[in-house]
Amino acid sequence: MLGINIKHWWWLLLPLAGCSVIDEYIRPPLATPAQWQTPRPHDGSVNGLKNWWAQFHDPVLDQLLADAQQDNPSLDIALANIRVARANVQSTRAQGIPDLSSTSSINKSKGGGGGAFPASTIEVDSISLDASWELDLFGKVKAAKQAAKAQLEAKKIAWHDARLTLAAEVANNYVNYRACQASVAALKQALDSRAETARLTGISAKAGFTAPADLALAEAATRASESTLDGQQAECDGLIKALVALTNQPEASLRMQLAQGPQTLPQPAMFDVETLPAQLLVRRPDLAIDERNLAEASANIGVAKAQLYPSLSLTGSIGYRRTNFNGTVTRTDSWSYGPSLKLPIFDGGTLRADLAEARANFDSLLATYQQDVRNAVKEVEQALVNLNSASRRAQSEQASAQQYQQYFSAAEINWKSGGLDLLSLEDARRQKITAELNLITQQKNRVLQWIALYKAFGGDWLETQNTVKPPLKPIEKR
Repeated sequence: MLGINIKHWWWLLLPLAGCSVIDEYIRPPLATPAQWQTPRPHDGSVNGLKNWWAQFHDPVLDQLLADAQQDNPSLDIALANIRVARANVQSTRAQGIPDLSSTSSINKSKGGGGGAFPASTIEVDSISLDASWELDLFGKVKAAKQAAKAQLEAKKIAWHDARLTLAAEVANNYVNYRACQASVAALKQALDSRAETARLTGISAKAGFTAPADLALAEAATRASESTLDGQQAECDGLIKALVALTNQPEASLRMQLAQGPQTLPQPAMFDVETLPAQLLVRRPDLAIDERNLAEASANIGVAKAQLYPSLSLTGSIGYRRTNFNGTVTRTDSWSYGPSLKLPIFDGGTLRADLAEARANFDSLLATYQQDVRNAVKEVEQALVNLNSASRRAQSEQASAQQYQQYFSAAEINWKSGGLDLLSLEDARRQKITAELNLITQQKNRVLQWIALYKAFGGDWLETQNTVKPPLKPIEKR
């Protein structure tokens, strides 16, 4: 850099103040399918996604979601990132206004006093006021402000994205827990049934009407049911541990809360999928974050380009100096003002490299944006496929479970009358239990796929972003 103090021709640069080298940012057009390829659910009565969780009508789920939103590290991280970005915005705004500083000093010294030289005392007091202002000739400050603003907007959207992800995770664990409870209930019923079969078989074996092998089979089946039940209960306990971590609630109170609520699977409100693939670009918070990151990168290119051009600063200072030399006081006033011009003549290619880096970063973020858009479309399509499949399979499993129940009831009556062997009875019981567990699984999957579809569409952050805002405190002033 070359610094030049110019007195007579600095005003010739003032017309350049409007000559910004920043390219206007335009959101890049991205290719998306014209319509969804998978059939959409049309049996819903809810047209929007706003307040979707409340439409489950499950007070336990509502409370779990509220607890998680109240105290969760992922949201705390998002809030901290917003504060960092907000401070950066304030810092970049300050670059466009004059800088004013003051310096004062008091010095006292004593010397001499030896031989023919008398002692002398010198006191020097000084104070100065300095001002400087860098004119934004080529838009560097403007671009820095745009970059900081885009970064802040991205961090705010990231907070909404964290809320959406957290809510979906809580709901998924809660749904899995309720399904696990239903499986435990089915397995307990199966255990009771097998225990009763073993009891009756034992009585018959003692009377000599049943072979000892049948008694061993009945008791083995009972022990196997106990093992399966224990494993299922352990899975439920693991889900409770996950909910404790997500909500930061004491496990004892959480278990009590879960026990007091409805012991059935929550049923989501269905919504009409009217959004087209192209609308995902603004609906999904992760894609909105990508777009704001791209805007920030574009502004950073402007900052790097402006660094290649001269910078002009206006500086001025006023000062006062008082000197006391052995009782003789002198006072001096001083002032100065004028422009200062810096020209980037030689820097070893640093500024050009910075510009190349900024452009490469923009290209990388653009590719990330394009990839995330494709993934978003894929996630919606997959959620629609899985939802349609889960809905159909749940209906089939419902019919299957009913038929296997009738089959087992008939087999049990046959066995008690001596018309069926124990092995055939246990096979019928196994098929009945499997059908019941399959039904619970498909009912659970249907709810989980509605949650996945809700998340794939970006939830309701777009509708609520003006009413639900990050709980930020004012920037500290010290």
